[in-house]
Amino acid sequence: MYTDEEYEKEECRREAEVDSISNYIEKQNRIKKEVSRLKRLFSKIDQNKKKLVFTTIDDVAFMTITMQDLREQIIRKGTTVEYKNGENQYGVKQSPDAQYYLQLSQKQTQAIKILVDCLPKTDKLPVDTNDGFDDFVKEGIK
Repeated sequence: MYTDEEYEKEECRREAEVDSISNYIEKQNRIKKEVSRLKRLFSKIDQNKKKLVFTTIDDVAFMTITMQDLREQIIRKGTTVEYKNGENQYGVKQSPDAQYYLQLSQKQTQAIKILVDCLPKTDKLPVDTNDGFDDFVKEGIK
């Protein structure tokens, strides 16, 4: 037989487990949506490069969603934390969330560069040098 305290403790544990599972599922769904979005953007990539690209897309999607979550944590808690090492050594340092966000940002930039480099080279569009400005100026002078 459970005491009221044990019952409440077990109930809290189960609720935390359900929250954890629902957070996991929600994050997986967000990652899948980001993967789909990125695959559409990079759909014109050469068939020989697609395997490399799709693996990189999976990584970029994970980093993007993780960075969104970290950004929310940083907004709530800030970019610094106080620390204390020993009796007299204390101060402020960059938060682990901010450090991880920075690392992911650098890795994501590198991965996106790989993806962009895999895109087919397109012919540059001809630039129309007559934008009508010269005609406008000439009309105003008359």
